[in-house]
Amino acid sequence: MMSFSGRVISLAFWAMGFLSPWTVSGQNVPAILIGYPDLIVFNGKIVTMSDKSVSPALGVVQEAMAVRGDEILALGKNGEILGLSGPKTQKIDLKGHTVIPGIVNAHTHIHDYGVTRWVEAENKKGGSDLPVAAFRIAGSNYEEIKHNIEVTLSEKTSKLRPGQWIFLNLPMRDFVGTYFIQDGQLSMSELDKMMKDHPVLVNAHPAYVINSTAEKRLEQIYDAPHPREEYDESAFGSRIVEFRRMALVDDYFRDKIDKLAEILEQELQAQVAAGNTTFSSHVTGARYMDAYMKLVREKRMPLRFAFTHYMGGLFNPGMEVFAARLGDIAGLGDDYFWFGAISASAIDSGPPMICTGIEAPEDVKKREWCRLDFKRYRDFLYNGLKNHVRTVVGHNYGDKGLDQYLELLDDLVAKEGFTVEEIRAMRLSTDHCGLYPRPDQLPRMKKYGVMLSCGANVLTRTYPWLEKYGMQYANWISPVKSALDAGVKVAFECEEDLYDGLFAYFEPFVTRKNEMGKLVAPQEAVDRNIVMKMATSWSSEFVLREDKVGTLENGKWADFLVLNKDYFTVPVEEIPRVYPVISVVGGQIRYVRSDAAAEFGLQPVGHQLRYSWEKGSESNRPGGLSDM
Repeated sequence: MMSFSGRVISLAFWAMGFLSPWTVSGQNVPAILIGYPDLIVFNGKIVTMSDKSVSPALGVVQEAMAVRGDEILALGKNGEILGLSGPKTQKIDLKGHTVIPGIVNAHTHIHDYGVTRWVEAENKKGGSDLPVAAFRIAGSNYEEIKHNIEVTLSEKTSKLRPGQWIFLNLPMRDFVGTYFIQDGQLSMSELDKMMKDHPVLVNAHPAYVINSTAEKRLEQIYDAPHPREEYDESAFGSRIVEFRRMALVDDYFRDKIDKLAEILEQELQAQVAAGNTTFSSHVTGARYMDAYMKLVREKRMPLRFAFTHYMGGLFNPGMEVFAARLGDIAGLGDDYFWFGAISASAIDSGPPMICTGIEAPEDVKKREWCRLDFKRYRDFLYNGLKNHVRTVVGHNYGDKGLDQYLELLDDLVAKEGFTVEEIRAMRLSTDHCGLYPRPDQLPRMKKYGVMLSCGANVLTRTYPWLEKYGMQYANWISPVKSALDAGVKVAFECEEDLYDGLFAYFEPFVTRKNEMGKLVAPQEAVDRNIVMKMATSWSSEFVLREDKVGTLENGKWADFLVLNKDYFTVPVEEIPRVYPVISVVGGQIRYVRSDAAAEFGLQPVGHQLRYSWEKGSESNRPGGLSDM
């Protein structure tokens, strides 16, 4: 009887048309025709995640895996897979370690983090060519904040180069800086009186104000005026969060694409070390596209990126008809960089500027903000959907924002003659789950096939606002179990600092405890196996590549992680201390942790990431991470 290895090789040659499947065994085949595995990992617990159901079942668990080129060739018992090895096959004894598919992070901002880290590191070094001059503004009340802004602009900016951007970061304790801007304490014209020589952006995320010099600079970059309907003299609105990114990316880096690509590559390498092998994010800034394409063309992309295009709605007087010129291009791209969707940007922001239908005190409601209240943005989304463009929600935090999006889908059926199946075929999505979905929204999401991506961070970020909206809404915060019970798939997202470890953001889905130790809607807790499905097989659907990532199966891309400990059996409280010691993307070993390399007979590879709880972790950071 032919051996397992003989059967695999025979079938391979038969499929290529070289031989019939029964003629290989016992014959001398020219070496040039033999596709031996390039890599075999064996003696491990290889959790394939091949069961894609909503149950906690994981699917097949194997001992060994063979990789040829960038794909998985075979999985099986140690002896079977080792029997496939050739003279040049690299073999790694896993020594019992657990292997999982690479993490598919459905919503993060890796390029923004990389640029932010680099800017902060450059500011620490000093010099005359800093991308921005950033200052922290102190103050516990409106009067102090305004005074300190005036002093900073008059006394600390004299040595800046002509036209250099100034970012003023306001205090965020108890949202005093945000409220300062929302309550109109600093208008654009007032800021002009303080500074006209430089473009200025005052940041109290999610509220911002800019001076007219900054507005004119951005209009010059994009050769178009930006409509003022979303922000007035007091800049009440969140559109300027894009201004902050664009000022750096499309102004400073406009003639520094090589440097921007280098910054992105470094951050992507760090993310691979943390366990991300595929991610989805918006692209805000055209020069980001240039830098990514440079990495793609030069084969320097260390992980995979499904991007959401935001630029059609930024400084575009014709944004309403932008999508009508695209057509269905979802998934277009190569193995490392592909078009995921378009979006009109965030349809609300973060607390307090979220979009809810909850009755609340006037002081709370007046601070809310709903982008789809503006007709231009509704038309942008609707025209995209009407033209069969995958037009998703790039950021949604509150329940009313989802209502407004679902109403657009209802209109496609009622006014445009779309069938429900046509809408489902677009594979639409929304994200964050900050204070939604409501229980009554879930059947409509299921009807239209709208997928969710949820993060554990909102258990902390939203919790203080329950005191204002009502504790009864706790079960609207990342309601994963309710969504799954209703037939709505949920993907994993993590926007947080990777230096706390990626798996630190798995545990809260299981325990429902936030960073303050508060228990948040424990009835929404899910099994750790479900969380792993959210981060692998289900997230692969979110990024339109379920045929290639998310599980370890023959023919799929060889993206996998070797873990330091067994995620599936450690006590729940130890899940945050799980991390990769080896990361493989496309069959290439992209990361080997230095203190684990000897165990596997390897040398350290890639960015040597150290986590916040480890000694010396600060020295391994490219720069501090701030909200970008």
